[in-house]
This record gives sequence, structure tokens and C-alpha cells, in this order.
Amino acid sequence: MNKLLLLFVMIAFAACMTPMQKAKSKFDSAEYQTAIGLYQKQLKLNPPDAAQINYQIGECYRLSNRVREAVPYYRTALEGKVKASKLNFYMGYALKANEQYEEAIAYFEKYAKAGGDPNFVQLATQESKNLKAINDIRNTPSYTTISNLENLNTEAGEFSPVMYGEKLIFASDRKKEKVFETTGTGFQDLYAFNFTDTIRNTGAVQDFFNENINLNGHHEAEATFARNGKLMIFARSNSGQKKEPHQDVNLFSSRLEDGQWTVPELLDKLSIEEAWDACPALSPDGKTLYFSSNRKGGSMGGNDIYISRLNEGSWSKPQNLGKLINTAGDEMFPYVAPDGRFFFASSGHAGLGGLDIFVLDTVKVGMDSLTKKPILQPKVRNVGTPMNSIADDFGVAYKSRVSGYFSSNRAGGKGDDDIYYFYNDSSEVKKTVTYYLRGVTYSTNLKNEQKTLSSVSVRLTENGGTFVDSLVSDVDGKFSFPKPIFIGKIYELNGQKISYLSGENTLSTVGRGVDVSKLPNKENIIYFDTELVLRVNEFDIPTENGKRRQPLELEILYEYDSARITADAGKLLDEFAAFLLDYYKEFPNTVIELGSHTDERGSAVYNRKLAQRRADSAVRYLTTKGIPIAKMIAKGYGEDQPKIKGAKTEAQHQTNRRTTVRITKQ
Repeated sequence: MNKLLLLFVMIAFAACMTPMQKAKSKFDSAEYQTAIGLYQKQLKLNPPDAAQINYQIGECYRLSNRVREAVPYYRTALEGKVKASKLNFYMGYALKANEQYEEAIAYFEKYAKAGGDPNFVQLATQESKNLKAINDIRNTPSYTTISNLENLNTEAGEFSPVMYGEKLIFASDRKKEKVFETTGTGFQDLYAFNFTDTIRNTGAVQDFFNENINLNGHHEAEATFARNGKLMIFARSNSGQKKEPHQDVNLFSSRLEDGQWTVPELLDKLSIEEAWDACPALSPDGKTLYFSSNRKGGSMGGNDIYISRLNEGSWSKPQNLGKLINTAGDEMFPYVAPDGRFFFASSGHAGLGGLDIFVLDTVKVGMDSLTKKPILQPKVRNVGTPMNSIADDFGVAYKSRVSGYFSSNRAGGKGDDDIYYFYNDSSEVKKTVTYYLRGVTYSTNLKNEQKTLSSVSVRLTENGGTFVDSLVSDVDGKFSFPKPIFIGKIYELNGQKISYLSGENTLSTVGRGVDVSKLPNKENIIYFDTELVLRVNEFDIPTENGKRRQPLELEILYEYDSARITADAGKLLDEFAAFLLDYYKEFPNTVIELGSHTDERGSAVYNRKLAQRRADSAVRYLTTKGIPIAKMIAKGYGEDQPKIKGAKTEAQHQTNRRTTVRITKQ
């Protein structure tokens, strides 16, 4: 059969499909959002199989991670006595996600008594037990406050935050270049949020990743980074095309080379055909990788968390983390905090609904009779409210010991999934202090006029040149580094801007730490204030026509018929010498000419000799201020180059009496 005939047959077959067959085809292809629309069109016709159609719609919502919306459809299916083996079980899940706990318990118990799949019977029994303990979670004292990251979130979904230096990396479907038919949303890409104020969590989103990372028609999400920031592991889906070698979500790695992320490579030693692998998380030392997978051998077909270790540059065979972490539900979004605490999200441990955030704690279970030391045992603990809710709560990322970010699709957000900031003020947490550096950039000129200078590129290094951070001062000359600084170090600041000489300053934090116990809050912030002054490059000042001013003119006033440097002239030359000392640091091979000019009164020969004496006098004075004589040429022009020919007034004569400075070699 040729291709044209095959295409004709396919089109003819599609045209012959009934609306219900089309809906079932979309359902089987996991195009759930499209299937929902087709099923709902059928319901408007009041078909005799409406109960079954409602069940299918409920399944579409459950399978596209929107189980809360499945309740009315499951309820109609139950009233219509739809024969579906796990309907009571799924109804219990949907009710749990809507905080209807008592009714959810009834459906879980009903399924457990009726029997069926023994694995699901076990899970239903566990869910019923978990829900009966729901008040213990609700009533646990919480010292945590949360707030929506409004500068970052949109009506689309934003989730899986992770700190990357001073940036917050996250996933979002905001671009919507193509609709993902499973959920009806856009495809997910990776973005970066640059903080402008780390206290108020304000900033702006940027496309930090190139086209090597964010591919059209693919999902990219859940990034994790090595400590040096040059290795990224993330999850990527296929495009739905059968010709692609990877038919599910897999883990990929990319490296930062010359400021660009390389083409991602599949972590093939961790991947398994027809398995979903996602939610990667590197340990702080970069030697252990955690991820979530639905591969065979896990807990009843759900998502389990696996671990792989880096050994001589290669990842080991993944191992299941075991029953302490993994349940018959879903375990996803593992995360290791900088202090070593292990967090994850689960729908199988006792929670409020959907995914809840859990932490692996160690608890005292007794005392060793020989060593007299406490016996510690690991235990999974629900972090409680307000971080957990009846919705999906997941994806923790700490920025300090007591604060960080997480994801949630709870009511009251800006969109689907939103990213929230959390801060813990528990008395169990020791007081902390974080030091930051901020300041103002200024300009100064030969008249010693100082004013704020905007848009200065400021570079921060420590202890002899180790790079720390860089930024650009704002319109008011203000800057504040989002990355903290530390006590006991010496920091160097360098400022750069076109038409200005480099500005430098040093800040020492040696011996400047505070007594944390005397600070008012659990989490405290202290700023070191500084300033950075850049000299105007007097040889590089742009004029209105865009050209650079040349030569520079100095208003050195001499006494009549004298070459002596007066007190006023000395002050001006002192300022000029200070400028030259800075200038020669950046342009050490420059040679300048100091040209002295007179008015047109007197003979030309005499004026030339007088001008030479005055130029020689200025050069000698500058040498006493540290300017090498080899870098200066004294030139007496006399009356040869008047600014005003045929001057008549005293003011015009004064204009002609001037000293010019121009560069002869650079």
C-alpha cells in the first residue's frame, strides 16, 4: 500500500469514528483535556450511558493530576452504578483532595471490605488510617509563615524552585508556544528569577537557558545543580512523536561551558525503557543523586524515590530507598537541604490531601545500656501547616537554615502551581545572622564635585581576587549584592563605566561580627555600607556631537609676567595630579603635553619664552606630586594659538591665557 493510499485510509477511518470513539481514542492517547471536551459534548445530548461518560471524565481529571475536579463526575458515576473496580478507591482520593475527610474514609473502607486488588486494598486501609490521624497534623504547633512570590508567579504554573547562586531556577508553562493536550496547558520550560531585593523577594524573570535546554514541544523541569554551578541535571519529556528514541520523561545532564549550556545528554545508565524518571536532586557534595521513578520493582506501580551514587565519574545502578520513604502512594520531589536534611513529597504518608511535604527526622527511641548514649532512629515527619494544605505541596528549596521556597497549587494563588516563600521562627531554631554588602556609586571631577553615578558595573572579589559576585548600580547609584558576605574576610570592590576611570575600594569584615544571641529575631540581616567613587576621565568626555573632548583645558592663573605657581594654581594642579595618578594606573604608557598659552599683548618671541617657563613650572610641580617627568612634555605656545583672535577686552585676554593638556602618546 503506497503512502498516499494509506493516508486516505487513515482519513476515511477517522471520519467514520463516532464522537464517543474519538473521545476514547484521545483518552487512550493520554490527551485528557481534549477527551474531556469531547465527553462533555456528549453529555449535553443526555445519552443513556451518561453515568459511564461521567466516570471517564473523572478519570481524565485524575490521570492529569486534577483529581479534586473529579468528585462530581465520580459521584454521578456511582449513582448510576457504573461497574468500575476501583471507583470507590478513586472517589476516596478525590474526596480527600477536597478536604472531605469523613466521607473519604467511608469510601476507602468500603473498597477495603469489598476486596479486589490486594495492593489497593492495603493502600485503602492505610489511607483510612492516615485520615483518622489528620487532626494530629492540623493541631501540631507551627512557627512557619508563608507568602506568595507575586513577582514571579503568573496565571500559568510555576513550580520546583531551586537556588542557583543568587538566582532562583524554576519551571513554568507560561510560554504556551504549544498546548499540551494532556492538561490543556502549555509546555514547561526552565526559567531564572533574579532577585533585586532578597529580603522582600522582589526581582525579575529572565530566559536564563538557551535553546539547547528549552525545546519546543517538550517539557523541561525540575533542575538540580552541582555545587560549582557548572553541571545541571533536569527532567525532559519526549514530544509525543513515535520516532523519538525516548518515549517517556527521562533525566538529562548539561554543562556550563563559556557561559552557555551544552546540548543535554541522556543519563542512560539511570534510564529504563518505558519508565518515567524525573524530580532529580543532587546532594550538597554532588556525589549522590535522588530521583523519582515508576519503574518496575517499586511500590505497587506508584512513583518511588531512588538513589544513585557517583563512582569514578559514573553513576551507580539506582537503588530503591525502601519502605521507610516509599509507600503504595507517590513519592516525588526529593531534596537534600544544605544542612543534610532530606525532604520529599508524598501522597502515601499521612497527609492533608494530594502531595504533602515530609522530612526525614531522627528521634530518640531509648538509651544504650553500655554506652549510655541515646539510640536514634529515622522517622518520617509531616512538616504540617501552613506549608501543607489539601492541595499538592511539593518541591522544597532552602536559601537559609530557616527560610526557602516551595510549590503548591492551593486555592488563593495566582495560577495553577505557584511558588511560595516560607520562614520558620521556631524556638527550636538557633538565631542566625546573614551579612550583606550594599553601597552607592559616585563620580568626581577636577573641581572635586561629587554626585551619584548610575549604571556602574560593580565587581566584588575577596582575599586577593577570588570572584564573589557582580551587578550594576541602579539609577540612583545604589547597589546591594544578593549574595551574602562573611566575617573574617577582606573584600575588594571595582567599578567600571565608560568615560570614567575604574573605582576601587576595600572592605574588611575582620573582627566585625556581632553577638548573634543579642539580636532580636531568629533570622537577622546586617548590612555593611560602603561607597565607590569613579573619577571622570577628563580625556574621554563626550561632547554633544559624540566626539571626545580634546584637549583638556586647565584654568591655571599666573601672576603678570611670572611663571610662579600661585596657591590657587597649586590647588588645581593637586587635583590634576590625583587624576593623573589614577589615570596612569589604567594607561601607564600615556605621555601628555602641557601647553601654555598667553594673550596677544607683547612680542610673540617674549610670549613664547614666558609660556615655556610657565609650562616648565607646571611640569616641575606635578613631578613633586609623584607624576614621572618622562610622562610629561612642557610646551610653550605663547600667542601662537589664541582662542579669540584680536582680543579686545580683559575677559577675552584671560580666555587666551590658558594651559591645555593633550595626549601625545597612548
